[in-house]
Amino acid sequence: MSSDLTEYLGISRKRFILLKEPDLHEVVNVVNTLKGIYVIVMYLNCRVLYEGRAKSVLEDGDRLLITKPDGSLLIHEREKREPVNWQPPGCTLIASLKDDVLYVRSIRRNPREEIVVVSPHVYVLLAAACGKGKFTLWGSEDEMINIVLRNPKLIENGFKPLSKEYPTPYGNIDLLGEDKNGNIVVVEFKRSVAQLSGVSQLKRYVDFMMKYHKNVRGILVAPGITSSALRLLREYGLEFKRLSPPK
Repeated sequence: MSSDLTEYLGISRKRFILLKEPDLHEVVNVVNTLKGIYVIVMYLNCRVLYEGRAKSVLEDGDRLLITKPDGSLLIHEREKREPVNWQPPGCTLIASLKDDVLYVRSIRRNPREEIVVVSPHVYVLLAAACGKGKFTLWGSEDEMINIVLRNPKLIENGFKPLSKEYPTPYGNIDLLGEDKNGNIVVVEFKRSVAQLSGVSQLKRYVDFMMKYHKNVRGILVAPGITSSALRLLREYGLEFKRLSPPK
């Protein structure tokens, strides 16, 4: 075990611990000991297995693995903003070693999903005591929602808001309402141009609500929408409403 880790465990809390070419036994110790306190970033060679609502395999390659104290896990490659694999907060993280190979498991209970990162070599490990500061955003989606709550006609005549941040297994619906005909309306807000991901998110919410209500509409609210997202929106039978966030 490195002197840095020994000092942390035995004496004091460090702002960060940096291990270059660490022994995999040491990696297991760091992850299992510090996962609930530090953000842990590993640059490693790995294969990633996913099993849950589907199955997938991400073949061997050099990637970044990030774990956070809230249980989040992210795996990034060289391109795109979004992780190639991820798990949300609330997951259980377990590191182990078998036949000189590192296994990092992230387990989600409901719905049941598991990601297993299999790595023969960790190049660098950083454990960092990241803070949590106050974040203020102007022109946010929350402000857009509040504007609609004050003036529901911005969605359409007869729209009646029922619940803000309505919980579902797939996340919180921004605004749940009812139209003049008594149909349930799922409203998803985007502060910038709506993308395919926003359409897919709205579709998941609508599908969930249709389990409990006969007639459900979905409306995507944003200052604009890409042509591909608009095509998909129409294919799903969903709607778009143009609204810009306050400046």
